[in-house]
Amino acid sequence: MYKQNYNNNIQKLSSFSTSGANSGQGGPTSLRCVFCKEEKPLDAFSQTQIQKATHNPYAPVSYNKKAKLISCKKCSPTQQTHLTCSICSKTQPLDKFAKSQRRNAEKARCIKCNKKREEEDVWASDPETDSDDEFDQY
Repeated sequence: MYKQNYNNNIQKLSSFSTSGANSGQGGPTSLRCVFCKEEKPLDAFSQTQIQKATHNPYAPVSYNKKAKLISCKKCSPTQQTHLTCSICSKTQPLDKFAKSQRRNAEKARCIKCNKKREEEDVWASDPETDSDDEFDQY
């Protein structure tokens, strides 16, 4: 299925020659999205997707022969602008989270919850470990 869409896209792209750059021939005018399976004009695709679909003369032969998943802007995921804190369950903008917390969205904790956790005194709840007597025995 993907291979068929890829072959269709390559046939369209390879029908345009690279000789005579000013000859008036343009590139392909449309591509097929592999997710919605619709033929769409090039402005419905990002530049990265268009470059992926075109033949790259500098790439190895195996790269150009490999089927590529080309998706339109509508089917492509958007950039994440908000996260939900795993502690307080509030959805907040990214600037309320540390960069290290943004990497794993399921376990992300907001800056406020991180500060609360840092301020908790872990050793205050366990009185047995406060004394050094047990280490003096040896």
